[in-house]
Amino acid sequence: MLRFAPRLAVAFCLAAAMTVLPIRPDLAPGLILAGLAWSVVPLWRAWEGANGSALRPAIVWAAVTMAIASLSQVAALSETCESGRPFAGQLTYLSTLSGFAALISVLNARTPGGGAWAILMALLVVVFLVPWLESSGLARETNGWDRLRLTAPWTIFYGLVVIAGVTNFAPTRFGSAAFVLAVGFVIEYLGLTRLDWSHEVRGKLWSAVPLCWASAAWVADVESLRNSPTAPGLGRLWAWFRNHWGVVWALRVQDRFNRTAESARWPIRLTWHGVVNASGAWSDPIEVPAAATATLAGLLRRFATTEVIQDATGVET
Repeated sequence: MLRFAPRLAVAFCLAAAMTVLPIRPDLAPGLILAGLAWSVVPLWRAWEGANGSALRPAIVWAAVTMAIASLSQVAALSETCESGRPFAGQLTYLSTLSGFAALISVLNARTPGGGAWAILMALLVVVFLVPWLESSGLARETNGWDRLRLTAPWTIFYGLVVIAGVTNFAPTRFGSAAFVLAVGFVIEYLGLTRLDWSHEVRGKLWSAVPLCWASAAWVADVESLRNSPTAPGLGRLWAWFRNHWGVVWALRVQDRFNRTAESARWPIRLTWHGVVNASGAWSDPIEVPAAATATLAGLLRRFATTEVIQDATGVET
């Protein structure tokens, strides 16, 4: 019970923020800020878990997202909701862009090249700041409100990035966390495009988005605790990779493995859900050739160290 006490406390805090945000938006930023501050715990666990893998740059971007989101709620405490909280809104937008970078970093989380790709994500953030330069938001009299808008073609670009980042994890263990992130991105999109909404309503949205970021971090942390139902070996290694790198890389690795299996005439194939017979039928037990596990481990050496891959198989040595 003590193990889950921090998670229960954060869940209560975030649930309280969700409850009071529509009716007492002046109280919500403090509660959300507390939830974001506690997100350092799942972030640190994710950082430790990514040791020896190419996922660490994505964790760095996730930490930047939480840090900027926390600053947005500090700013929200000093702005009234009736004013629309424009400064908090600008910081929330920056945290959204960092969230983009975190998700898209995974799409090339490999070696070599993963680190350079993560740095290129900074260019993604810069590109999405171009609408600020196109606006008159730098003028003091606008109070920054002209920055809090997004029009075509930026809205299309925004949607494509969200789809690419979120759907990559939708069918994995972290699908629920991806859904919460998607809700946050949609709320941010509405705040930037529904210019006919009142300042008060949009001011509430700038707190709802960071609330989603904090919630997603803790949902992912809880999902990471679930024990794999797969027996140690090839199936567990595959599930580990599929869940952490998502659809894009998993399907590519699956295709390469199955081509090797066909050439070697192994009686197994990899599907999204695990190992099956070459005929596609499930059977229990399935005999997995020793070379099959070694082949998958070899394919994954671009993504993690040998020690990490060995640990992911769950086989004691």
